[in-house]
Amino acid sequence: MEHLRYPIGPWTEKPAYTPDVVAAIIDRIEQTPAEYATLTANLDANDLAKQYREGSFTIQQLVHHVADTHMMHLFRFKNALLMPGQPALMADVSGWASLEEARTAPVSYSLTMLEGTHQRIVFLARTLSPEQLAITYHHTIRQRDMTLAQALDTVAWHAEHHLAHIRIALG
Repeated sequence: MEHLRYPIGPWTEKPAYTPDVVAAIIDRIEQTPAEYATLTANLDANDLAKQYREGSFTIQQLVHHVADTHMMHLFRFKNALLMPGQPALMADVSGWASLEEARTAPVSYSLTMLEGTHQRIVFLARTLSPEQLAITYHHTIRQRDMTLAQALDTVAWHAEHHLAHIRIALG
C-alpha cells in the first residue's frame, strides 16, 4: 500500500541546493502544468472519478488539490521574503479537496490556475539570489524550518507525486 501512497517515494531533502540543482527544480516546476493538462485532456466524468487507491482523492480532486496547494506555496514564498523565519501560512488543503467544489468543478479551472501559479513561482524563483534561497520559514506541520530552495523542491516533488497518482488511477 505504501507504493500507492508514495509512488515516487516521500519528499527527501537534497544533500545540497546548488545553483544547478535549484535551476533543475525550477525547470521541473515550469514543465509540470503541461503534463497535468496532457494527462487530463481527454478524460470524461468517469475517468475523473477514478482513484489511485481505495478511499483516495479522485483525479478531479487531485488536480484541484495541486492547484490549491501550489498557490499556498507561492504565498509562503512571498511571506518568507518579507518576514523570514516566521511560521508559514497554513490551510487544510486536503480538506479543501473534500469540498463539493473540488469534487465537481471542472478541472480546466484548476489547470488554468496551476499554469498561472507555476509561471509566477518560476518567475519569482529565477529572481532569487542564493541568500534569498537560504531564507527560511517555519513549517508547523512538518515541524521544521525550510529554506526557500527546499520549499521549491517540495513543490516539484508534490507535482510529480500527484502526477504519479493520476497515472496509477488511469491504469
